[in-house]
Amino acid sequence: MSIEELIQRGSIHPFEATRGEIEKAMGIARRDLALAEKLVGENFDWCFSIACNAVLQACRAYMFHSGYRPASAEAHKAAFEFMEIVVEAPLKRSISSVA
Repeated sequence: MSIEELIQRGSIHPFEATRGEIEKAMGIARRDLALAEKLVGENFDWCFSIACNAVLQACRAYMFHSGYRPASAEAHKAAFEFMEIVVEAPLKRSISSVA
């Protein structure tokens, strides 16, 4: 899979994000990660769900920085497929297990 294939499939689109859009996605990621850390001992299911959203928002911020955005249909899948393409080899296995 390549970025061009994701574009052709309609999973991602070229996108010129503003600095504010990138910072907003990272702000949500930081907020959600902090909340997940607080909930880890109280409600693990919610903790996990919120932590997953933090990861998704960080992926979106990286996509924005790289000049792309996920399509609205299957955005989670597209974000993880994009990250699997762009990260270094040691991380690919971790991302593949999530996607």
